Parts: sequence; structure tokens; C-alpha cells
Amino acid sequence: MIKLNCPVCDYQEIEGDTCPNCDTDLSVIRMLQELPQVENPLRQVKIPNWQLGVALLLLIIGIGLGVMGSFIFLQPQLHTLTISSPNPVLKLPVNTAPVTVKEPPKPITYTVKLGDHLSAIAQQFCGEGTSWQVMVKANPRLKGREDYIDVGEVLKIPNCKEGN
Repeated sequence: MIKLNCPVCDYQEIEGDTCPNCDTDLSVIRMLQELPQVENPLRQVKIPNWQLGVALLLLIIGIGLGVMGSFIFLQPQLHTLTISSPNPVLKLPVNTAPVTVKEPPKPITYTVKLGDHLSAIAQQFCGEGTSWQVMVKANPRLKGREDYIDVGEVLKIPNCKEGN
């Protein structure tokens, strides 16, 4: 029977399946130690050189087909259209409609009055069921003091139609 050293407490020359010092179970280690030794399992498989050559040739052909396929199917911009006319003229439609630029909506503000709180202001401007978090999102300086707003403080009112 092989004598083992405990991997936990380093107790030396244990003959049983349990360490007498720390009660570690050594049965799996003992089974692995008692398995027959194999010299070199990879040396047992012999592959003839011609088979390695064929495998390498097939690998090179596969890579070549993959590269050619990517050039043919994945890069259509490489294929060009030739025009036989000596002076080709390209006519594009011209849009004559006047361009109007929309000005962004002016931000709405609200000055806090005595007795106001964020939930009431949010419901007043954004409708029932709107949470006070909408107001904090539009006014980041309120974060951490949601329960206390100053009288006279100017708050930005979010555009509730955008889903803030």
C-alpha cells in the first residue's frame, strides 16, 4: 500500500484513507496514485506522413475557397459598372421646396411656492400618475434632497410627451 502525505495539514506517511491529524478523506488521491502508469499516450498513435500532407492540402484548399468566397459574395463594391457613353451626364432631381428649420421648444420653468412638493408639481404639469422622479431627472441638482425644495427655487419642467 502506498503511503500518502496529507495535502491539507502535510501529515506524513498516511497508510489509510483518512488523515489522522485533520480527518481529510484521501480515498480519491489514493485511487489516482494506484492507477497504472502510462509512459506517453501520444507516442502510441502514429500518423503516416502522407495523411498529414493530405490534411494540410485540404486545409489550404479550404482557406483559399473561403477567401475567394468572401471576395465574390461579401464585397459587391469591388464590382464596378462601366458606362459606354463618352460623356455620361448624371441628372439628379432638385428639391425646390423651401427648407424650414424648427426651433426647439422653449424650456418651461416653475418657481416653487410655499407648500409645493415635487409630486404635486409633476402631477400639475405632466398629469395624474406622474412620479416625482420625473422632476428629479429634469433637475439633477434635486437629487438627495427630494423631500425639501426651497421657496423661490426655479425648476425646469420636463416635456412629459417625450416619456421623461
